[in-house]
Amino acid sequence: MMKSQLIKPYIILWAVLGLLVAPGCEEDDGGDEKRAQEQRFYDLYISSTFKDTIPPPTGSGLHYIEITRGTGDMPDSDDWMIVNYIGYSLPNELVVDTYLENVSVNDGIANSEAYYGPFKMQNGSRTEGLTEGMQLMREGGEAIICFTSDLGYGTKGTQLMESVPGYTSLKYEVELVEVIKDIEAYEQAKIDSFVDTIEGVAAIQDPDSDAVMYYVVDVEAPDSVQVANDSLVQVAYRGYLPDGREFDKSAEGEPLEFTVGDPSSGIITGWHLGVEKFRKGEKGRLVIPYQMAYGEQGKLSQALNYYAVQPYETMVFDIEIVSVGGSTDSELDP
Repeated sequence: MMKSQLIKPYIILWAVLGLLVAPGCEEDDGGDEKRAQEQRFYDLYISSTFKDTIPPPTGSGLHYIEITRGTGDMPDSDDWMIVNYIGYSLPNELVVDTYLENVSVNDGIANSEAYYGPFKMQNGSRTEGLTEGMQLMREGGEAIICFTSDLGYGTKGTQLMESVPGYTSLKYEVELVEVIKDIEAYEQAKIDSFVDTIEGVAAIQDPDSDAVMYYVVDVEAPDSVQVANDSLVQVAYRGYLPDGREFDKSAEGEPLEFTVGDPSSGIITGWHLGVEKFRKGEKGRLVIPYQMAYGEQGKLSQALNYYAVQPYETMVFDIEIVSVGGSTDSELDP
């Protein structure tokens, strides 16, 4: 999806906007004036950008411009979806929200913790405007959705990948890749399909959640030390999704060290249960469902405005057990 799909008459638009600001209005803290000014700017943006093809607003005031008509399902207000999108503040068209890496880099808002690529989101989890607009789309379609702060982040604004002040209108360019009616069944089918491609895979059931993960030992070391609960281990790893997109890996010569079974280690459940099936020097794979990873909520970056792990995410790890100690008080094997 292109960042710029329409001609944007910046110079003319900003010149006219400047004339619309009455002298001294920046000193007026009244909400009515700020709302009225935002509406003037929004109306001028819509008329100057779409010109003779201005779409009529919906009853809520939202503007929906269909770029490509989809042929699949339409999402309900709480369905999960896979989307590609770019969110802009209006009228300056500053990118404030996207998981398209090239756009983030080009606009200087890239974050090393963010997990870029098609984004998994639940309709209704963002703004009223985006929720309404998404319900007008069909799977496989592309559209532009514009709305004022009444359907956005209101008078207070919010912090996305960039700050969105109060009384800020928004525009989203959206590609609806897939509509997911049952997110749990969707993720389970994804795991089943992936595991079917792995020879020699075995299952592990989590006694707490009853969820099932999978592992396979690809390179064996049968005479080596077995990992056990309370072992202090060092593990080299590469993490990726079933579709192959890599999200994390250990640096060369810097394996991850933790104590197996220690709840304070910050390590996900699937790792604690999975590495116990390995010996020192062995290599293999762990396939971990969301219940044994970062759950229904995913994991936000430290900045709290990017997803480092998306919600309901199945994770795959290639691992190598570099070293095993007998317990937390033991020295690691060389």
